[in-house]
Amino acid sequence: MDKPAITVKFYRIRNRLIEKAGGIGANAETVVFTPEMLEVTESQFQEVISDYPDWVQETLNRLTALVEVCVNFPDKRLNNYKQINEIAHEMKGQGGTFGYPLVSTFGDSLYDFTGPNAGISDNHVQIIKAHSDAMKATINGRIQGDGGQVGTELKAMLAAAIKRFS
Repeated sequence: MDKPAITVKFYRIRNRLIEKAGGIGANAETVVFTPEMLEVTESQFQEVISDYPDWVQETLNRLTALVEVCVNFPDKRLNNYKQINEIAHEMKGQGGTFGYPLVSTFGDSLYDFTGPNAGISDNHVQIIKAHSDAMKATINGRIQGDGGQVGTELKAMLAAAIKRFS
């Protein structure tokens, strides 16, 4: 028996990031990032990292307000879950980028708890509130990295809340 010939197509995707950095027609060989350019970029990034707890506060305030509506108005939970889910997605992406991986961990878990199959019971809302509280504590305490002992305690407290209200 003859096997049918396998056709393989190889697509070479243009690197649009290099084009943005070096202009149309730029490629990896023509774009050069000087040490000075990298130093300036790193310095600017470090400045943004140090400002992260301040500018993310507005997002945390929105999250807190949405959670409070869920606590006080059960009929509005499903509508607010979508917004909470979007904030959780945003936070899980930002946390690690800006040196707060605990925020990413809590955001990822909150994202799962507010997904399409999320429960809307009072207990479920308490789990969502516990996630929000953990993220606020991390940011307000400026707990970077794994948080050491405090990070371990925050994760344990969230796990206990999830167990208690599940």
